Amino acid sequence: MVESLAAYLHYIPLAGADGRLTESRVATLVLNRPDAANAFSGDLLVRITELLQEVAKDPTVRILTLQGSGRHFSAGADLHWMKASAQLKFEGNLAEAKKLSAMFESLVALKIPTIAIVKGAVFGGAVGLLAACDYAFSDESAKVCLSEAKIGLIPAVILPYLQRKIAAANLHRMVMTSQILTAEQLLKMGLVQEVANSAKGQLEALVRAEINALLQTSPEAQSAYKILWNKLELGTQDEAVTADAIASIRASEMGQHGLQSFFQKQTPSWVLSLPEKTHVLIP
Repeated sequence: MVESLAAYLHYIPLAGADGRLTESRVATLVLNRPDAANAFSGDLLVRITELLQEVAKDPTVRILTLQGSGRHFSAGADLHWMKASAQLKFEGNLAEAKKLSAMFESLVALKIPTIAIVKGAVFGGAVGLLAACDYAFSDESAKVCLSEAKIGLIPAVILPYLQRKIAAANLHRMVMTSQILTAEQLLKMGLVQEVANSAKGQLEALVRAEINALLQTSPEAQSAYKILWNKLELGTQDEAVTADAIASIRASEMGQHGLQSFFQKQTPSWVLSLPEKTHVLIP
């Protein structure tokens, strides 16, 4: 039963131009501990990593959204897990930290578009999940806090992902004050790209429109872009890297198909859409 799983994948089949369902799907990774505000435990980290690796191996998945069930996205570390970790020596804490790192790296490594959809509490390590996605949308209810310093810790494992999204001064302030930030503040900082009201159906409409926009563009181009972005982010600035990237995609089967479809004013084969009246937000 899905209800008993701490995290699970929910799939939405996609429709082709003729309205018929295809093998392609949108996947939603759902954090499913609503009674605990979807807080992390060691077992949950491993579960999320396994699910992300499952998505990575599935060629039918075009897009991944990351959501939390119930009122909150995630309150960060589970109190019981924190108490247990406090009793561990360095080696034990290192092992737990590596579980956290493996989860984030599995998310960043995905070659498909990834979107975090956040609401309610987004605390501690959960902010790292938000930052590790390609981009994020937020409900107006979201409250985000890097709370680690309040208990004498630092957001170490998630810091590389935060640095990619948040300007240095804003990040310093978030970490060193542990202030709770609103969705509108996150929007101004660039940590989320749009804010909407889920109670009025605005967030549902926003996410549907975004998924349909992503389904208009080539999945091979999306993947090639993410691979190139990661190379450039690692400091590979050699112009041969960018020249090779554009030459490779132009010469590829899908690149040629896209160009010919454009010149002949035809719809490329990759264009799909969500079936009508399909809900994309997890309650």
